Amino acid sequence: MNIIADTHIHFYPCYDLKQSLRVLRSNMASLGPDSLHFAFLAERHDCHYFQAIKEKKLEISSSPVQVNDLGEALLLLEEGYNDLFLFAGRQIITRERLEVLALTTDQVIPDGLPVKEVIERINRTGAVAVLSWAPGKWFSKRGKIVAGLLADYSASEFLLGDTTLRPWCWLEPLLMKKGVTSGFSVVAGSDPLPFAGEEKMMGRYLSRWQMEFDMGNPVGSVRSYLKESGKYPERIGRRGRCVETMVRLYRNLKTK
Repeated sequence: MNIIADTHIHFYPCYDLKQSLRVLRSNMASLGPDSLHFAFLAERHDCHYFQAIKEKKLEISSSPVQVNDLGEALLLLEEGYNDLFLFAGRQIITRERLEVLALTTDQVIPDGLPVKEVIERINRTGAVAVLSWAPGKWFSKRGKIVAGLLADYSASEFLLGDTTLRPWCWLEPLLMKKGVTSGFSVVAGSDPLPFAGEEKMMGRYLSRWQMEFDMGNPVGSVRSYLKESGKYPERIGRRGRCVETMVRLYRNLKTK
């Protein structure tokens, strides 16, 4: 089955949630009209949108939407759009100020723990750990930490994450290349920032792959595929233009 996936989405209080999902679904439809659509949340410590959508506490569209509870995934059915599997996920900022995603789990792991402990906690839950690239975070001292992780762990223990925050003019990071050479998979995601207007980034940069997908066990199917080393999803869509990305990062700094 052909899959397209945004592996790094956020919903923030400053967002228009209806617009976020509308843009996500529209962008994904343009990039993969005949594919099955996956979106993986990476929720910040103070955000719990997956649970709120699951409990139907939020309006997510102006049109009727059927929300099917599949445990750590929700199946959103809405006329005019492809079916969308929305997977739970958390984002953890480690003691070293690296960014790790825990995909397919809504279990909260606190910020500030050592990166190795975070990866190991994620793996103990059965979820998928992703060491996400971010501007400035894979250089210097932290770059050496990332290099150490690539040496100390197997490719089945975490993935590498690429996002729209790496502009098109920025070559693939050396550590990402090294990881791929060592068998680590790279997954792509939009990684919208926490200020109004970033909803437009949803679904702009995606992973595409082929897999045997069990509709009755979506979380187990996805975990099995992503944890299998030697899988190299194609990255499709587009990252940010250089100036666009610099403006986004500047605006993000101003909101802190």
